[in-house]
Amino acid sequence: MSSFLSVIEEVDSFKKTDAFYTFLDHEGRTALGYIDPNVVELLQSEPTFVTNHETKTIAIDSQFDTLKKRNEMFAEVANRWRVLPELDEILNKGWRNELYVVYNPSKTPYAYMERAFSVLFGVVTYGVHINGYVPPELSSNGKLKLYIPRRSKNKSTFPGMLDNTVAGGIGYPHGLETTIIKECFEEAGLEEDFVRKNIKNTGVLTYIYLTDDGRAEPEVEYICDIIIKEDEAHLISPQDGEAEDFKLMDIDEVLKHVENRAFKPNCGLVIVDFLIRHGYITAESEPDYLEIVSRCHVKLPFPTR
Repeated sequence: MSSFLSVIEEVDSFKKTDAFYTFLDHEGRTALGYIDPNVVELLQSEPTFVTNHETKTIAIDSQFDTLKKRNEMFAEVANRWRVLPELDEILNKGWRNELYVVYNPSKTPYAYMERAFSVLFGVVTYGVHINGYVPPELSSNGKLKLYIPRRSKNKSTFPGMLDNTVAGGIGYPHGLETTIIKECFEEAGLEEDFVRKNIKNTGVLTYIYLTDDGRAEPEVEYICDIIIKEDEAHLISPQDGEAEDFKLMDIDEVLKHVENRAFKPNCGLVIVDFLIRHGYITAESEPDYLEIVSRCHVKLPFPTR
């Protein structure tokens, strides 16, 4: 078996350079994210932020010393930036009317930001990815199988690529459990009772992704597995237009698609993690096993949830 390290390198791909500025809190002490050069240029004209070219930092102005003040400030800037032509693809077309939480200190909400706007500040974002599968002992051909959706061609990001069975961001005010239940129904039509009886929390993945347009995206993805037997396949159906369809693929087809980069990049990483946990990728079969596992669990340099 060839190495899967390249799948991980495509996702854990950010390397800090002098071109990126560190985003600081209103006290100028705590790093909250990494801001790319294009956004740095925009922020220099914003009086609500303090830019220091010598230290390569951009801090929230000290007047924004409460959660309410910061939320109002971010909402105001986001709405103004939404009409900027250079941000049309990210902000206007990507606008979700969904808030992401920035933490500072860890576990303490520091600000709520529009999901599309948060990516411009390189702050940590959170999501859940769920692997729906048929274990070999329950499979009609004795092989592990996974329920794989194809992303809608109308999606603003990675249209037409393969995805994990269910995946979605954790937006305010939803917690992890609420998000799992909500996303399972919205994306795959899985009813709450079925999900609660069968879902299994299996871990968390962390990495910092460098987007094609040069932004840093530190991400935390909570991972779950759920067994869906072959005679229960009728329980899965696209609901919200996020997926075109679902296909039950055996392990050989899944591996081929991972190697051919048919999956959305971080979904490929989630599949590799799944295969490691289920013993299909081992320290003996994979020459870069240790590096792969390490780079799926990066210690993020920012406060977290």
